[in-house]
Formats: sequence, structure tokens, C-alpha cells
Amino acid sequence: MKKFLLLLTLFIGLLLPQGAFAISASPNNKSSIKIIDPDDSERTLPFSTYNINDYNYFKLRTLANYMNHTVKKFDVKYDESKDAVFISTGKNYSDYDAMEMVKKIYGDKEAHETKQKIFVDNKEIKIEGYNIEGNNYFKLRDLGDVLDFMVDYDNESKTVIINPNISSAKAEKDLNKLASEVQKELSISNDSVTTDNTFCYIPASGSPIKVNVSPGYLIEIKNSKITNFKKCKDSISIPKGTAAIYMNYANFKNKSICIDDNEGNMSEAYLNNWFKKNIFVPFVKAKKLNYSNNMYEIKYMELVNLDKKYENVSYIFNAPIEERYEINYGNNSDLVNFTADKNQVYGLAKKGKNIGFNWWYATSPQNYNEKIEHMINYALSVQGFSYDQYDCSGLVGAAADVAGFDIAPAFSWLIEGSPNVKEIPMKDLRRGDLLNKAGSHIMIYLGDGKVVESVPKAGVRVASVRKSGYKALRILDRWERGVAPLFFMIE
Repeated sequence: MKKFLLLLTLFIGLLLPQGAFAISASPNNKSSIKIIDPDDSERTLPFSTYNINDYNYFKLRTLANYMNHTVKKFDVKYDESKDAVFISTGKNYSDYDAMEMVKKIYGDKEAHETKQKIFVDNKEIKIEGYNIEGNNYFKLRDLGDVLDFMVDYDNESKTVIINPNISSAKAEKDLNKLASEVQKELSISNDSVTTDNTFCYIPASGSPIKVNVSPGYLIEIKNSKITNFKKCKDSISIPKGTAAIYMNYANFKNKSICIDDNEGNMSEAYLNNWFKKNIFVPFVKAKKLNYSNNMYEIKYMELVNLDKKYENVSYIFNAPIEERYEINYGNNSDLVNFTADKNQVYGLAKKGKNIGFNWWYATSPQNYNEKIEHMINYALSVQGFSYDQYDCSGLVGAAADVAGFDIAPAFSWLIEGSPNVKEIPMKDLRRGDLLNKAGSHIMIYLGDGKVVESVPKAGVRVASVRKSGYKALRILDRWERGVAPLFFMIE
């Protein structure tokens, strides 16, 4: 019955139309754009965009018309043989049409994620965009970054401002300088922690921060590692570039705590000793405090003792039991995720350091290559786990799931019939491909003759590749296979 339901679901997926993964784009004709010309004169013109997922997307060729008489003019060409768009800076737009700038757009349209490669001065760039009726649309700020002009917005007049005479890098530098000055002002006037908020996270800042608190503990965090744990009295001072956690121990005892598989209330001496070990903080979920500019009430956090051979992920919940599922898996816009640096986590993963699930899901990859690396590094992070914890298909399925690939459950006897993979010649095998012996074993190819797999006696490990009797399978992203992602349950 399970086989039948899964195969039926996969068959239905094959029948879905190509347009099934299109998303809706709504017209917006209510804005105006102000362009600063080289002589500092201003032109204010109407403009139209498509709204997609609450963001305005600007037609590339329309922007070329707007910029044609500025120092940041550019030409746009499409090469059909390469299915690529080529942008050449400093050149007049060869298809210039003044009327294009005042055209309005009407009616909702289907938008498809842009699959064409984009080149600026013959250098490929990565930029999120959508194709609507054969034209590419991008966020204006993203175009400003790649074409190096300033984009601003006047909220009072509802006007977008483009200043081609100022580079996007300089604009960002000026903005960062202003933000730094504002932060310095904020740090002068101390924040205070109320008696209701006794477990707080303070993100790293470009300036020192001083906070008035009740007696408790200060945990300093640098590069996601705890660097200092000490008692504090009526205030705490946090160095610049350092994040911090403040906790009042008297109330902290009431939190739900699991440290190295030890659950329940921990003694003050135990916590004092444990927090001074080699502790990594990959994930914090917190709620911004209304009365503070830079403080958050921690609702859930994960910690890893990197000195242990096989890391048990420790956690602290600051919420009643009935609220915990919603905190971890709900879509609460009031909660903010703070995550460790991706390269740092990948470095630990290669050493077989397990940091739990939440970080992997909270740092969703944006494109195919990033998904492949996310999948591989998750599999590497659980090296040493037993076959009971992850069998071969469980390992591949879990790793693919955190990366956003729809191949779970990755049963070796089923996966070759999935629309989410395709068989490839063994000579074309590359990093991230799967090696499958139907009904027997499945593993992930790492490159350089290595695989990551789970086998009965050794559990999850890195081993030399075996090809005899195996088929090479390449995972297809949802846009490559031409159908919307499928979600199904096997009973």
C-alpha cells in the first residue's frame, strides 16, 4: 500500500502542467521615479512595476531607457544561442524608446523564476529575478548594486530616487557611517532589563553597549562561540563586535533545560562550569523587546559542546510546553532567528560536528549549487551516528530535506522512478550526485573518489566510492524538473 501511494503521487507529479510552478505578479502603476542627471538636474517620471511576494520588480529594458542619458547608461542584448542576457555598461541603449518609460502595465501575470544567465561586461552575476511574458524583471536595489548606482526612497512623496552620480558602494558606506553614529548615540543611553525579561540576547554591535540589569550572569559570544561567562550586578558592558546573553539565575531555574542529555534544573555550579567549556551557539530564536533598541527575549536556543566526541545538542526553552511547537515550527513574525556563520558551520561539519536541525532549516539555500553544498555538509555533520539513527536512505533523505530538495523518503528501491532525479552516465558523476543500488544501498558522492554514506556496522562515514552495480542519479531542483514541489504523507 505504501509503495502504491508513493508511486501514485509521483505519477500525478509528472502530469502537472509546466505552469504549475508559476507565481502571481500584480501590476503597480502608482509610483514615480526621480533621476539625478549629471548636471544635478532632476527628472521625475511615472513608472510601473510588478509586485511579487510584496516586492516590486522592475523591467530591465525599461531601466535601460531611464538610464540612457546618465553616466551609468548601459545596453542590453539577448543571445538566444546561449540563452543569456548581456549587459554592457557605459554604452547607449541600442533599443532606446522614450515611450517605454511612460507605458503602464495591466492585469495579473504569471511570473517564472529567471533561468537565463545574466552577464555584466561579460562577467556572470547572480541576481534574483523573474521572467514575465519574455521580459526579465529584477529588484531595483539589486540592479543598483550590480550596475553601481545609488537607489533611495522618499517615503513622504512615495518616490524612488536614482542617483547615477553616486556609486552604490559609497551610498552603503555613508549609510553604515550614519548607522554607526546612531548606534553610538543609542549606546550612550543605557537599555534596561525589566524583571519580566530575565533571559535576553543582545546581538553584536559596532559600538560598545551598556545595559542596566538585575544581578545575574553575562555570557559573551564572539564568532558564535562563548568566550566569557561571569557574574554581573546592576549593569553589564558589552564590547563592540560581541554578542551577549544575560540571564537571571533565580528565574533561569524555571526554564526547560537539557545540557549534554541531562534534563531538568541545573545547579548554579554546574552551569557555571559548563558554560566555560568550548561551547558553540549555532541558533537562537528570540522576540524583540518593545522597550529596547537592541535586546531580544530568548524563546529557544541551541548550544553544542565542541569538546565532546559525538556532540549532544543542548537546548534551553523559555516558554510553556503548549507554546513550544509553535515556536520551533510555526510562522511567527514576532520571532527572529540568529544563526552562526555558514562557512563556520560547514567547517565544523567537515570535522563531523553535529549542531542539530534548526540551523540547517533556518539558513535555507537560495540556488541549486548552494543546496548541494548544504546537503553534503549536513550529511558530513552527522558522521559517527549509528545506522539505527540514520540508515542509508534516512541519511540521504534528511540531508536533501534540509537543503530543500524534494526527494525524501529516499528509498533506494523507489528513487529511480522519482521525477525529482534523473539517471546520468557514470562518467558524468559530480559532487552532490547520488549512487544507488536499487533495493540495496544509496549514498552521496563527494568528489575526489569519496562518498558519504551510512552502513550497518560503521554508521555514517566518509568512504571510497564504489560504482559496480550502482546507477548515478542527479537530483533535479523543482524548476529544472518543470513541476511544482510535491508534499505527501505515507501512512
